[in-house]
Amino acid sequence: MVERGAVFNRLPEELTERILSHLPISTVFRCRCVCKDWNKLLTSNSFLESWGEFSPKEVWFLVYHTRRTVAAYSPRSGWWNNLPLFDRCSLDSSQVLLLASSGGFLCFRNRNSDYPTLIVCNPVTRTHRVLPEMPQIRYIDIVGMVADRVSGSYTILVTGTPEPTCNESITEVYDSRTQRWEQHCRSQQEFLQFWYEVHAIWHDGFFYCLATPLNTSQGYRLIAYDMEKREWIDLNVKMPSGDLRCPSLLICRGKLLLAGKIVEDYLIRSICIWELENLKWVKVVEMPDEVLKKIHSPHSVLIQCQGYGDLLCLSTHRGWQSIIYDLSERTWNWLPENDVSKSQAMGRNNLVGLPYEPSLCARV
Repeated sequence: MVERGAVFNRLPEELTERILSHLPISTVFRCRCVCKDWNKLLTSNSFLESWGEFSPKEVWFLVYHTRRTVAAYSPRSGWWNNLPLFDRCSLDSSQVLLLASSGGFLCFRNRNSDYPTLIVCNPVTRTHRVLPEMPQIRYIDIVGMVADRVSGSYTILVTGTPEPTCNESITEVYDSRTQRWEQHCRSQQEFLQFWYEVHAIWHDGFFYCLATPLNTSQGYRLIAYDMEKREWIDLNVKMPSGDLRCPSLLICRGKLLLAGKIVEDYLIRSICIWELENLKWVKVVEMPDEVLKKIHSPHSVLIQCQGYGDLLCLSTHRGWQSIIYDLSERTWNWLPENDVSKSQAMGRNNLVGLPYEPSLCARV
């Protein structure tokens, strides 16, 4: 009888490479430990290109972080991965803030500095790049990131001001292909003056975010940056009725969704998901009462939502209190507890709320 390993060893290297390129990333790492020949094959440029083309997409939800690790939930395996992202990217967790994620890249900025510096990294390949200083922006209001899976390039959009009292917002865009920042536009629109940094998400040629203007009582406003026309647009979309708190924008199944809680008398009355249809927010689902009771807390509890495909992951700053809603199955499922969350208390600033697609071939 011929052993299975012997048959596999007689396969042409090109066929072996093609077979292995269909493996998920966690299995690739285990296979690299089999022998020197496999490690050489699985780290070659030809394999990485093939893996990028044929490998199944695997997305993790980055839910919260501790001082050393980021807790990522894998819908594929149904369990947590506590990732040493800071160590793998050679970063001090106390000195950086995670802002955006796209196509295997993570974008951080430094904390407590007169000059904001952005760092892009791929924790899988242990590579990172400190981006050049932005020409004019010193105070960041909006950050968005989009990566091209085919070319491996990425684009980062930043809107901000040179001075905290400046009434004119500047939008600058970084292109990894040129490794340079380019000024896109200047605007004195009041909806671009924020109290805090806002995450923008990419969808079909636009960066979308929820504006929280300083000089208006209108509450949240949906705005978008048109990359082709190089201008910010107020979409004039009426927000859902009620006292909306902790809203999150996300893209699922190619559609723009909004998730958030409605507060009444200092208590959470409901947690809902809406879909943007013809510039109107249409309610998709409301969290059932039996589920909501487990999150029954004052409005000060921070809630974040992230999504990918059919899944939306809602989390509170208590770390372990996370639940996934499946748009196709229309079901709510609590995530299992993470061992890290049992021993380390989660604070409001520990929530991450970003989907992450680990990649072997995203090159910083």
